[in-house]
Amino acid sequence: MLRRIAALLNHLGGQFLYEAMIRTLRGSLFIGGAAVVLTSTGAWKYLLSSFAAHDFVQASRLSVAAGPLPSVATVLIDDRGYRDYFGERSPLDRQRLLKLMQTIDAATPRARAIVVDLDLAPLPGHAQRALLDFLTRHRARWVIAAPELTAMPASPGRAYWRRALCHAGVRMGWPYIPYDFGYASTAFQFRGSLSQAAIDPAFHCDNLGSTLLRGRTGPGALRRVSVPMAPQYLRDGLVLPFGGDLGQLRALLLATSPRWVVLGGSWGKSDLQSTPLGRRYGAQLHAAAIAGHLQGERMAPLGLQILVTWLFLACVDVVIGLLYMAVERSLLSWSLLYAGHRFIVQRIWPLVLVAVVVASVLLASDASAELRVHTGYWIPSAVLGGGAIVHLVFVWNWGLNKMVRYDSVGAAWHQVVVVPIQGDWKAARHALHLLRNHSRRTPVDGELSAPRAVFELVAALSSLLIQTGLPLLAFSSALH
Repeated sequence: MLRRIAALLNHLGGQFLYEAMIRTLRGSLFIGGAAVVLTSTGAWKYLLSSFAAHDFVQASRLSVAAGPLPSVATVLIDDRGYRDYFGERSPLDRQRLLKLMQTIDAATPRARAIVVDLDLAPLPGHAQRALLDFLTRHRARWVIAAPELTAMPASPGRAYWRRALCHAGVRMGWPYIPYDFGYASTAFQFRGSLSQAAIDPAFHCDNLGSTLLRGRTGPGALRRVSVPMAPQYLRDGLVLPFGGDLGQLRALLLATSPRWVVLGGSWGKSDLQSTPLGRRYGAQLHAAAIAGHLQGERMAPLGLQILVTWLFLACVDVVIGLLYMAVERSLLSWSLLYAGHRFIVQRIWPLVLVAVVVASVLLASDASAELRVHTGYWIPSAVLGGGAIVHLVFVWNWGLNKMVRYDSVGAAWHQVVVVPIQGDWKAARHALHLLRNHSRRTPVDGELSAPRAVFELVAALSSLLIQTGLPLLAFSSALH
């Protein structure tokens, strides 16, 4: 039994080395170029978004018994509160908004940060001084939405208001949410977002200028950073509706005693965002990003994602190789003579291969979701699925190619790495030797002529560069 396990592990190691080296170090330009073209298309980006949504839904489904939710509360001004308390007037009355904020402040003495996903910038005809003084006095706790997205202020009044709050130490963050093919991104936030400003007590609003791309305006000018949301919180997070009763809201906050609070609006449908779990309001997304940080949600770096993809493809290689051996032993030789056998080999076997690959990707996605639920560490299944698609089309050729099997790591290393590089190097040296001695003797039959020796030298060095040097440089560049 132990010998079989050791042999299987050795076989798996050989296939892993094959996937890691022959497809990366010695991969052909056709496969590499096809992968580059595929990853630059909108279809691939849509596939990434779909995989990310699937991962998020799976993680939320599995996180039912994952433990208590982070102490984050979302206070939403609903339609009733907008109608009865604010008189259906937009922008919101600053005096009434100040009373609401004072109530939240008094009812949450343990709160580390209170985030306001509303525009508090000064407006003509609205008394703003009291609100400015309140934020200045409680600057350590309040995080507000930045009033504009450009480095230059929109108006002198807004510029003075922003400078005063920055000088007082009030934190500000961008209220915008990145989108991926119709879904609010559950994996990324903009650098300098409200959630980041809320988590980092040292975040200063003067830093917002560094989060913008030079020469661009609008949300597209913001840089993205990896900030995965907490799936369980986006599904079951604490939401406290504000319908206009300050006393009721105070009682709810005192009872729940949250450490982080996000205040936003849920009247109308203008701030509804589409997510893999349904439509949510912007304040709920900011709260989910804060909860994700508190739970330690983090995405695996690209290098580890590629390493896991290699291991995944090696495992699939082993499974497909065993199945192909059965097809080869029982059907392949007969398919040359009999149409029924040929039909199974050429039509049914590719369908079986596709089913095996799809099942493997789904199984890996579920395993990734389990890992994320229990550790907060997320390995996106999109890279696994993308690698499987490229291999299915260009390497396995829908099962019609002969499956390459290596029974040991040593054999794979020798065949995949040593022999091809030695072959290129020996060919280049031989051609160079012929060129040096070509004028001293007459070429024998079958020996390279001088022009053909030049061609062989260039081709062999090109093979060494393109299949070994450039892939290593490109891979290193991608990781860094």
